Amino acid sequence: DLRRTLRPTKAALLPRRTIDRPESRLSQLVNEVVELFKTRDAGQIVSPKINIANDQLTGQSLAAFAEAPGRRLPIVIETIVGKPRAITNMTTATQLAGIAHIAHIASHSAEEAFNNLYGARIISSSWITVVWPRGAEVENFHQQDDDELVKQLIAASIGSLATLVLAPPKKRILDQNKKVDSPVKTAESASQSTSDLEELRRINTELLEENAGILENATLTAMLAAQKTEERDRAYDQLATFLLMDEDKSYLDKVSDAVAYAQKNLANLVFHERAIVSANESNLMNGRRVYSNLVELNNLAARLQRGDFAPNVFNIYCNQQLSNFAASISDEAENRYAQDYAINWKGINVLAKPHIRCGDARIHFYHDTTTNEIVVAYVGRHLRDKSTN
Repeated sequence: DLRRTLRPTKAALLPRRTIDRPESRLSQLVNEVVELFKTRDAGQIVSPKINIANDQLTGQSLAAFAEAPGRRLPIVIETIVGKPRAITNMTTATQLAGIAHIAHIASHSAEEAFNNLYGARIISSSWITVVWPRGAEVENFHQQDDDELVKQLIAASIGSLATLVLAPPKKRILDQNKKVDSPVKTAESASQSTSDLEELRRINTELLEENAGILENATLTAMLAAQKTEERDRAYDQLATFLLMDEDKSYLDKVSDAVAYAQKNLANLVFHERAIVSANESNLMNGRRVYSNLVELNNLAARLQRGDFAPNVFNIYCNQQLSNFAASISDEAENRYAQDYAINWKGINVLAKPHIRCGDARIHFYHDTTTNEIVVAYVGRHLRDKSTN
């Protein structure tokens, strides 16, 4: 979906990197393209239709397709047996055309055959299963609508968009030494003129296409240069802060000071009011360590918001880049002490489960997958969990 976008350098025509559902006109266009070109994915035709598995054979066939090593697109599988209505429907399939395969398991025999051949019970009427390609872990969705599912899949497809690369110019060799026959008929001369005109039109079209490619890649280069400039300026600010820490041993020593400084300087993080209050009430004195972790989280948030990777793998990147990171909290903490981890975010109560351990301090944050905002929800002492007496 190409949109005119304002960049620090100039206006550009770039892919719109958003996880919103596509407009109906765009979905219709994609469906027409998919139907016209009949692209195959691991032998299966990419289609905006729902694949129905209603017996043992079709259930096994779907399981074999799910395990195909050459598959490139994810498969969305919903077991509709015993349900009054399916959560995924033709609208879902239309909006995900070219992004994912949609399949319905319509009988118990098909469900049993699928799970037996796959070797694990990954599909059930209690959830919707997404079987990601290339051996990635299967993901289950328990929501009562397809909104979160569609957004996750669109986000994954955006994250996999290839960088535009300028193709080498096409070779256009025109023979200038055309043979001229001595007396030619008028009809033959007219035919030759028409042929020359068509050739000139073809060359002109090729030149226009090549110029469009050059402009597109120049725009991408300008966009990447602007991103690099932003990253450089941010790195300079971070370096200056860390140098001040070395010179002044009391600089940002208090957690409350570190959080206040981070709120002012780390533009890719949103600081919830509770994070400020909890930091002020903690009276902890390892602020520089807290700030260092917030800087790393801010850098990851910047990459997420640029579309460097899909939202559903954000925690994986956090685990790789942040020391002492935990993607969630214990079941006991969630069931018994949910109020400790809850914040009101845009009128909805959500749990800030991912957290970073910084000595005596904890940083809890919430990932809003709708907007890709990273919300710092709590900075303070260890919250109650299974270790609480």
